[in-house]
Amino acid sequence: MAAIPRGRLPSAADRGDMAPMFRTSTLPSRVIPAALAVSILTAAMPALAAKPAPPLDPSAPMVAVAESTTQVWTALVVLPDGRMILDAPAWTGAPGPTLALRDADGTIHPYPDARWNDPATPAEKRLISAESIQLADDGTLWVLDSGFDGTDHAVAPAKLVKLDTHTANVTQSWTIDPAVLRPGSHVTGVRVGKGHAFILDSGVPGLIVVNLEHGTQRRLMDHNPSLTAQHPITVNGRVMQDTTGHTAIVNANEIEISPDEQWLYYQSTGGPLYRLGTDLLTDTTITSFELDDSPTLWYKTPPLGGMTVARDGTLYFDDISTGSIFRFTAGRVYQRIVVDPRLRWPATPTITATGQLYIPTAQLDRTPRFNHGQMAVQWPLTIYRIDTAALPAPVR
Repeated sequence: MAAIPRGRLPSAADRGDMAPMFRTSTLPSRVIPAALAVSILTAAMPALAAKPAPPLDPSAPMVAVAESTTQVWTALVVLPDGRMILDAPAWTGAPGPTLALRDADGTIHPYPDARWNDPATPAEKRLISAESIQLADDGTLWVLDSGFDGTDHAVAPAKLVKLDTHTANVTQSWTIDPAVLRPGSHVTGVRVGKGHAFILDSGVPGLIVVNLEHGTQRRLMDHNPSLTAQHPITVNGRVMQDTTGHTAIVNANEIEISPDEQWLYYQSTGGPLYRLGTDLLTDTTITSFELDDSPTLWYKTPPLGGMTVARDGTLYFDDISTGSIFRFTAGRVYQRIVVDPRLRWPATPTITATGQLYIPTAQLDRTPRFNHGQMAVQWPLTIYRIDTAALPAPVR
């Protein structure tokens, strides 16, 4: 899953500028762009009801494809030759490279190389904590580095790093401008599309949009309800607590983009899922105030460890509350395809062009962040694969 930093509840001052969900606002007296007008009308109406399909029976078969005895992998991508790039944020409490490459024979290497994972390397030339990764069809790997070490101290500015997986070279990086951050900010999730990077700030709810060509950065939707934690996180009936013993507050940190790059999906770990048009986010004439009413409640998801999207637009969700995997089609049909006790806090999955779904189990409820500061992971942690192309289509 995307990173889980310590969140905070909004202060009275914060709440003063929070827009009630789906309220009718008085927009500035100028012509409203057509895309915005459509979005506001859509947001003002209830989301179309999703249609359930019977759970798969039996569950989709899962095949174990990799194991870890030392690191907590919270996300992965799979290269065309079958090698895996694995993400292990510093906050999970396990030592080792924050980004690693697993060869076909199971050998693990720091990625893109040892220098980029070496604490002795200057901070601007190394990865401190890879929080979110995305593999593009052309082989580009996008990595969001929060700059926070394992003790939640910012040791370097947050940055977005672009790598060429064909050569394992870093080709470009963008430092996140301090002007678009807030005291307590912690960037956690990224998706790239339409020449822009869309970055979630989970520490202080907000969305950062980076124009990758010009390098300009905007912060939008501060403390928008869709970006703010609304529900507790439950695992096996237990409400997660932070290291201080309080209910864990995790603002929006799960993010995905549709295959046509028209829609951004996002949610806090506890749910629900929202959808927002990327055209609104890339149009610099639209203000953050105008965007307040634009997110659409897309699906009342359970607590998620992560999500991914297939080429046909089907979303796959990892339900951490029950150890289940759901699919949610572009036609808004949802179906549970797996329920398995081995899926103890499944994290951010990935799906290949041929429909191979990879799910890392992370047991994050047993890591220090959610276990009173103690590491109690039961090794090994396993990555499973499901062949979704072999599954029957959901029938309502």
